[in-house]
Amino acid sequence: MNKPTNVGGPTDARELFLAPAGGTLMSYIFCAVNSKTPSIGSKQEPISIIRIGNVMRLELLPGGVSMPPKTRLMVQTQGPTIREEEIQVADFPQQTWVHLVIVREGRRFTIYYNGKVVTSQRTTYVPAINSSRVTIGHQNLQGQFVYPRLAGIPYRIEDIQTELSQSSDTRHKPYTSGDVMDGLQRLFQGCPNGVFCFSTSGKPASSPLQMWQTPYA
Repeated sequence: MNKPTNVGGPTDARELFLAPAGGTLMSYIFCAVNSKTPSIGSKQEPISIIRIGNVMRLELLPGGVSMPPKTRLMVQTQGPTIREEEIQVADFPQQTWVHLVIVREGRRFTIYYNGKVVTSQRTTYVPAINSSRVTIGHQNLQGQFVYPRLAGIPYRIEDIQTELSQSSDTRHKPYTSGDVMDGLQRLFQGCPNGVFCFSTSGKPASSPLQMWQTPYA
């Protein structure tokens, strides 16, 4: 699909990530930037990998003539005024599977790639809260995502590494089984809230259960 893909319900991110004292958003993502990404002046337009409405987005800046590429987390916060705060993140790996995890604890955002912390930083003000869907992908990305999850608690590094080891091989390629459409049917038959039925207020599940895979771009 040549467009971003919404996952979960319209209030899932609010109830499980933005409103609680802490939360966790994770997904396996495989992506590559389209070489035809349009430029804006001396740099190229930002490319969102994953986002929650206008409140939070992890995005790539491919760079331009005088600017190197970079990855950043943009967070809308509420202080004296509504503003966007930028958190610098290690470059997002391309053309390989990445188990991306974003953990929020109050104003602190910690990001993991394949079980390793790549940044941990507090915003100056409190993150904004609204009802927005989680969206994965961008028209200038090519790739896939699988097994998006939300949990209303901040996962510890031990939880994340256990989740990673149980749901992917040694190269971090996620395990999948069965036909994609069959898997979708099984998932939604037993999951009234869609993708995020695997959300939990306790520890991570001991197995990956059904996987959900969607190509974008």
